[in-house]
Amino acid sequence: MSQVSAVDFAHEVVPVLQRNCVHCHGGREAEGDFSLNTREAVVDSGFVDLEDAEYSHLLDVVTSSDPNLKMPPPDRPAMSEQEVGVVREWIEEGLPWEPGFTFAIETYEPPLRPRLPDLPPVRDGRFNPIDRILDQYLSDNGVVRPKPIDDAAFLRRVSLDLVGLLPTEKQAKEFVSDPSSTKREELIEALLTDEIGYADHWITFFNDLLRNDYSGTGFITGGRKQISKWLYDSLLTNKPFDQLARELIAPPNGDSQGYIDGIKWRGEVSAGQTIPIQFSQSVSQSFLGINMKCASCHDSFIDRWTLKDAYGLAAIYANETLELHRCDKPTGETARAQWMFPELGQIDASAPRETRLQQLAELMTHSENGRFARTIVNRLWFQLMGRGIVH
Repeated sequence: MSQVSAVDFAHEVVPVLQRNCVHCHGGREAEGDFSLNTREAVVDSGFVDLEDAEYSHLLDVVTSSDPNLKMPPPDRPAMSEQEVGVVREWIEEGLPWEPGFTFAIETYEPPLRPRLPDLPPVRDGRFNPIDRILDQYLSDNGVVRPKPIDDAAFLRRVSLDLVGLLPTEKQAKEFVSDPSSTKREELIEALLTDEIGYADHWITFFNDLLRNDYSGTGFITGGRKQISKWLYDSLLTNKPFDQLARELIAPPNGDSQGYIDGIKWRGEVSAGQTIPIQFSQSVSQSFLGINMKCASCHDSFIDRWTLKDAYGLAAIYANETLELHRCDKPTGETARAQWMFPELGQIDASAPRETRLQQLAELMTHSENGRFARTIVNRLWFQLMGRGIVH
């Protein structure tokens, strides 16, 4: 603000809010869809009237005698007259706010671009990068390295992991009795070249990841198509993950179209159930490990994604103009097609829909988009290890 404020935000307002409000309306909490985390969140909530402070709902609830309306609630101490006065003056002065201040919980945001870690030294001839990291961890923490599993257990586990089948009795006997020192590496190579076994097994994983259901409302109304044949053929031919993602986001033909088309619900639906918003949620969850479901209704309370971010992705897909809805209420603001990581490039919002989807597909699989690569690796790690690197 241009003039010095009479109320001291840091030393007067923040302590009042922390004592009385942040418990339910700060950090990850936003009861009644009211968050105090940022000035923008407070203004957008509609709980304050900057034209006339006395019309502010925030003042109504902190001065009310109605136990069903009064804030803080009856099980907590009421605000003093002095504290109410601080809040009133704060609103009257236009909600002055310390630049950069937030009640939100600070979370780690990894660098977007790929990075190569410095690997620990090789121990005992174990050159695999993962072994090197694990060996360093075990050494630093004084943990004895577990002994390798025997051949029978290795055969059983790797077979289930890669093709989803137990080995036959004949295969087990031959493998255990094989004296070759490279038989484990050769077994992995043989299982990975079993194209049908690989495709039959991993299609279940990708069906779940890509919401390739076999029944439901979307199919009844003809609003959605399965991508099963395309998906199976992609796995059978070992299609690279980046190509697979591009063909899902910007389908070259109808075979992979079902993923982005989502579910066409019958009857009235909420703003968060529309097909463009489903697109936003699915693409961000599948390929970036980002949950846009919260941000599809309001700015997320658990991470940095906003309503504009969710609608920006949705507008890439949409054929029509999208109006932002906050908690199902129209805001009057129109969504503009945009990508969440502009440092890699941006969507041309004026381009035709097919062009926008192509641009998104290229940005998603950009060589500098480390989030895409890490998400795929993390999902595969979870499948193979039972717990994700980021769980």
